[in-house]
Amino acid sequence: MTIAVTPKSYRFDTADSRLRNYIGYNMKRAYHEIQMELSYELKQLGLKISSFAALAAIVNYPGLKQSSLAQALAIEQANLVQLLDEFEAKELVKRERADGDRRAYALFATDKGKQLYQKADNSCASLEAEFLTGFSADEIDKFLAMIQKIEHRLKRKREQL
Repeated sequence: MTIAVTPKSYRFDTADSRLRNYIGYNMKRAYHEIQMELSYELKQLGLKISSFAALAAIVNYPGLKQSSLAQALAIEQANLVQLLDEFEAKELVKRERADGDRRAYALFATDKGKQLYQKADNSCASLEAEFLTGFSADEIDKFLAMIQKIEHRLKRKREQL
């Protein structure tokens, strides 16, 4: 069964017009546009999307273990170590031995890291408010619920394999 989801007012007369009938394709295109805007904003602060995500987790969950951060953000451990080395060199984050496990490190944001996070978070919030202009709170809530439902359903499906 094929469901046409693109309203006529949003039809595109381009080479990808057939693909515009797929929610996933439209999500990819919208994400690409958001990612470009967000990348530009974060670059002004010396961050990338992935480094902002890591910094946000460290700021919001003090003492988070490296392994938990890698899992939460779906980052390879080797790539995370490199990122954390960069954070430490910039004095944004410090690593301490985790309580009860001398092999694991707990992560803590420094004051400098917290300040950078706050600037980046404010930029992200402003950008999101800009691209969501014209949507009601109810529409935004429903949209978030739908995309999260899709995400969880697909994760469950993969886990059952």
